Amino acid sequence: MGGSRQTLGRGAAWLLLGPVLAIIFVGYVLPGLALLAMSLEVPFRWPTVFDAFTFRHYERLLTDIYYARILGYTLAMGAIVSAITAVAAFPIAYYLARTRSRLTSFYSVLTFTPLAVGMNMLTLGWMVILGRTGFINALLTGSGVISDPLQLLYGWSSVIIGMVHVTFTFMVLPIEAVIRQIDPALEKAARTLGAGPIKTFVQVILPLSMQGVAAGFLIVFLQVCGAFVLPLLLGGQGFTMVPISIWEQITVSSDKPFAAVLSVALIAISIAIMTLQLRIMRGKDLV
Repeated sequence: MGGSRQTLGRGAAWLLLGPVLAIIFVGYVLPGLALLAMSLEVPFRWPTVFDAFTFRHYERLLTDIYYARILGYTLAMGAIVSAITAVAAFPIAYYLARTRSRLTSFYSVLTFTPLAVGMNMLTLGWMVILGRTGFINALLTGSGVISDPLQLLYGWSSVIIGMVHVTFTFMVLPIEAVIRQIDPALEKAARTLGAGPIKTFVQVILPLSMQGVAAGFLIVFLQVCGAFVLPLLLGGQGFTMVPISIWEQITVSSDKPFAAVLSVALIAISIAIMTLQLRIMRGKDLV
């Protein structure tokens, strides 16, 4: 009797997991294998001849300093935006987790606005704000602060501003969720023992909320590294990241195998960073 119930339980579990596994296989595994085959120039026919492949595109990636620099720019952009977003989002997340104000819902709506508007609309908005005839330059020139418009658009600064705005919500949500689990009595105890606000934050709040910060950092980092529209429009012609380079290889150079190599490299680095973070944060649960 017990064995039959256990068998039924396993069957129900597999039945529930079936759609998820099918989506993962069709949506991730098969495209990943196709991308890998394209990067190795494996012929798409059946039966596939697995001895007909080449690593020359990977050799090009490893030996060409131009693409190594682009990869470095992409990772640096992800780290910079993630760090800035974490610093900017932590006070908002702490306030939303601790406040009992009636305006909490209003503040939450403002925080979630980037999700509702979307990356494309936000990018166009920042182009209007930062352009030579945009809001900031019009305000500065109209007030007589400057005589000629500033070049605020196209470059690292404009991309960083836009990406911080777009990914802000994804940093606030995990930090707020973790801070809500921290007992406020711990903060009161630290203050009672003589710790000031800064010491309480450094020694109590921040260590206990590191899981939320790490989760938000990872989400933002991966989103920035895979962003295409915003860096393309706000960065200009002189600014290149890996997704833009992939698009150029497909549309301009018509070199799909090398575009696949860049994609595989970016995916591999993202998986490696995610795995490293999971290993570092393993066992660091809230107390």
